[in-house]
Amino acid sequence: MSIEEQFCESCGAANPAEARFCQFCAAPLPFKHTTGTLPEQTLLNGRYQLEFRIGQGGMGAVYKASDTRFNNRPIAIKEMSRAGLTGSSIKEAEESFEREAQLLAELLHPNLPRIYDHFNEGERSYLVMDFIEGESLEDTLEKANGGPLELERVLNWAKQLCDVLSYLHNHQPPIIFRDLKPSNVMISGNGHIYLIDFGIARVFKPGQAHDTIALGSPGYAAPEQYGKAQSTPRSDIYSLGALLHQLLTGVDPSDQPFFFKPASELNPQVPQELSDLLQQMLNMDSALRPESAEVVLETIRRIEQQQVSGETYGLSAINTPRSIPVSNPVVVTRTRQPETDRLLQDAYRLYSERRIKEALEAYDRLIQVDGSNVQAWQGRGLTLAMWGRHQEALQAFERALQVDPNFVGALNSKGAALNRLRRNQEALDAFDKAILLDRANAVAWNGKGAALSALGRHEQALHAFDQALQYDPSMALAWANKSLVLRHLKRYQEALDAAEKALNYDSNAAANWNNKGLILYEMGRLKEASVAYQEALRHDSRFAPAYYGMGNVLYAQQRLKSALEQYEQALQFDPYYVKVWERKGQIHYEMGAYARALSAFDRALQLDRNYALAWNGKANVLSHLGRYQEALAAYDEALRLNPNAAATWNGKGNVLYRLNQYRQALDAYDRALILNPRMVSALHNKSLILKLMGRYGEALIAADEAIRLAPNDPDNWLRKAEALRKLYRRREARAAEEEAARLRGGM
Repeated sequence: MSIEEQFCESCGAANPAEARFCQFCAAPLPFKHTTGTLPEQTLLNGRYQLEFRIGQGGMGAVYKASDTRFNNRPIAIKEMSRAGLTGSSIKEAEESFEREAQLLAELLHPNLPRIYDHFNEGERSYLVMDFIEGESLEDTLEKANGGPLELERVLNWAKQLCDVLSYLHNHQPPIIFRDLKPSNVMISGNGHIYLIDFGIARVFKPGQAHDTIALGSPGYAAPEQYGKAQSTPRSDIYSLGALLHQLLTGVDPSDQPFFFKPASELNPQVPQELSDLLQQMLNMDSALRPESAEVVLETIRRIEQQQVSGETYGLSAINTPRSIPVSNPVVVTRTRQPETDRLLQDAYRLYSERRIKEALEAYDRLIQVDGSNVQAWQGRGLTLAMWGRHQEALQAFERALQVDPNFVGALNSKGAALNRLRRNQEALDAFDKAILLDRANAVAWNGKGAALSALGRHEQALHAFDQALQYDPSMALAWANKSLVLRHLKRYQEALDAAEKALNYDSNAAANWNNKGLILYEMGRLKEASVAYQEALRHDSRFAPAYYGMGNVLYAQQRLKSALEQYEQALQFDPYYVKVWERKGQIHYEMGAYARALSAFDRALQLDRNYALAWNGKANVLSHLGRYQEALAAYDEALRLNPNAAATWNGKGNVLYRLNQYRQALDAYDRALILNPRMVSALHNKSLILKLMGRYGEALIAADEAIRLAPNDPDNWLRKAEALRKLYRRREARAAEEEAARLRGGM
């Protein structure tokens, strides 16, 4: 956590702590502060014991400390001293410090440090927050010695930064960070990002012409932050663009502010679409930048081609990069010169060692020498696929097939790339062509099965996987994929047998253990499922689906707080796991934390607007809060996406009942019962509505059916009693009431 800077009073620019003149406007910087001088073991506020100073800057210092009241929990303490400041500067510094405390206190996001306390002692103010073990992006850049960082790492950080900026910008009122730069971004040991130092963050005020004071760090701050206009969310988008540009090129933007050469020109590994996005983010005219962090995030995800989700959560058409390559790029199909052979062998060696950038450069050199070399194009495609750049990989496979239309390896790889791009019918065509050329091609049969499964043709998919296993009985991937389809068809014992086969041939794959856990969970064998999930985490401690599975087991056992902890773990390693956000919302709802539940469901819907369960969960919360029109709209959206959800029709009926729209409520309950005739709550609700509509005989029939299905629910007997009284069958009504009372007494 670094605050190695001081801000100029004239223009607001950030400067190194030792600077005496502003590096942006040249105004003198005369202040000298006495922060960072507290000795080790100093006890602050009677509980926080200092260990050592982490950083020091123009307006403060940060120490690592331990909280003696909470088992010496490690914390960070930010210190601000007022010594040496003028009256106006003291007021401004205190307001800034207080603002940071208030901002952080109300924010809750996995990419933000939590604040625990703030207090004053002597002439100093202190802020107590999470201690983040790791290094700043500034430290990471220094280790790179001015060179670019790996695209995969940068895209992962970019997604996290977009997520936290989106959270801040969608806060009410919106919060503009205004100082996004390498020293204000921390990375934990597992690659998790934290945005730190909110000292100059501000609340966006609609209608304000410009900021009260211009603040920011030259090179990263948007032009409007220097008094031209009010900073907005697009100001942070500019800063994010500058930061990502530096990470991908190694060029420090503070050397020449507001001037950025296209990243792809400086680093050929940067995809053109990403380079274009950065140029748009860095536009001097804020109106021409992307309108939100969500828009940037969607583009980044498209560039990344969903590398993680494609390899981790669904059926795989080919082995993942962690496995053996589908086809060896060095297979020779024609006579080559010795120099070509050497280049091809070198490129494949780099590929097999997962030295992706070097391998890609080697294949490109070979293509320059021999542009019709089919193995060079194939190898280039496989390398790009390993990098998650599936669209470019597809183009390389197409070039290989232009040279040799019957190259089965390229057809397999083309099909896999199309599957990853969700162009499943085209993938199916590619695999079918490969099978025509080589009937015993197990890889193609497995890929065909994956494509058929994605198209919803599950029985045909099973046949394809069986064909793959006929030709290669030890193909763990085909066993795993077959197991997933059988589980989807609820043929659980067969699915479990196939999952065990996959583990026999590859017991080190976390995904295989997780698949076994999923099946056991759905079979109701919770203890065994928990063991399988734990085994998955033993093989890969960052495997988010296993944490999600553990959470589901605990949720089924009604251990809600423990389940919530597992879901938080899943989100730590995959903040974009929609199912986890939806399940978090459900647990918060059941625990009565309605604001948190609504926030979790909204987060799920930010990630996937078509996730029907999240709409249903949101509708339930809104209904409970009495926001019936909003709830009705949410139920309608859920039903648009999944019209066969009986519980959603029942929920919609409840809202319509609250709105006194009895006819429509009855229709909704009837729809629920068509989908699930044994849904007792819908029968109970239908009986109530029919009674209110004066249709007492029908109300009695519905109540009797509810009692038949759930004879120990006293509410069903009360519904029956109400209908009987309306029918003037008082003796039977009293008997029903007595049964309800007896059941209540036994509860």
